[in-house]
Amino acid sequence: MGEYPRVSEKFTSRVNKPGWKSKLKMFVITAAVVFIVISFFWGEFGFFRMWYLSKKIERIEKDIEVLKVQRNDLLWEADKMKNDPQYIQRYAVETYGYARPDQKIIQFVPADSTASRVRGVTQKNGRPADEPIQNRSVRHTH
Repeated sequence: MGEYPRVSEKFTSRVNKPGWKSKLKMFVITAAVVFIVISFFWGEFGFFRMWYLSKKIERIEKDIEVLKVQRNDLLWEADKMKNDPQYIQRYAVETYGYARPDQKIIQFVPADSTASRVRGVTQKNGRPADEPIQNRSVRHTH
């Protein structure tokens, strides 16, 4: 076997200094700690990201609960619309103002809406803006 190549005295004195290895170790440890801290707080799986995602999950779960309640209400109303004639009649009267020929609908109109009628505001069909579609309605203002 051969001898190793000779290295200059300056290089060996710098490498063999007692503080050189400890400084390198300290730099590596510090860099590792900084990397771990940055990864812990700001990385893809960091603390702040996980906190944000957990809050987002909570908001979505609340939204899901609200939507479940709305769905149940709509299913109940659909069932009533299919199976309950009294509910259908009440819905038609309240929503569309429908009535039987022998019935009269009384609508209470706010006082400020009569001012638009006096000024002559009309709809596309030529009726005043607050005029009901059916002629059987009796109008009372308060």
